[in-house]
Amino acid sequence: MFQYVSPELYEKYKQKVLEMSPAIQCYEGTKLMREHSCLTDEEIADRLCLDVDQVTEIRCIAEIDLLPADTWLKSAEWKRQKARRILGTEGTQ
Repeated sequence: MFQYVSPELYEKYKQKVLEMSPAIQCYEGTKLMREHSCLTDEEIADRLCLDVDQVTEIRCIAEIDLLPADTWLKSAEWKRQKARRILGTEGTQ
């Protein structure tokens, strides 16, 4: 069953999970060379003695933390512009 991951547990394992995760792409500001890449959440959990659900939650939150904060705003604006073009309402609010 899914459990909440405490901030302490998250901070303790965040970097290790990211280093082992295949999900990390090339984010701005990330210069880390991974030594243990391409492990599944289950494999990471086995190596770190955590539950798979804990690893999944840590990985998901850590990946979001890697994105610059304005990425979400830029994405929302891009979607609005795209919808306006499709609907033919460009230039209106």
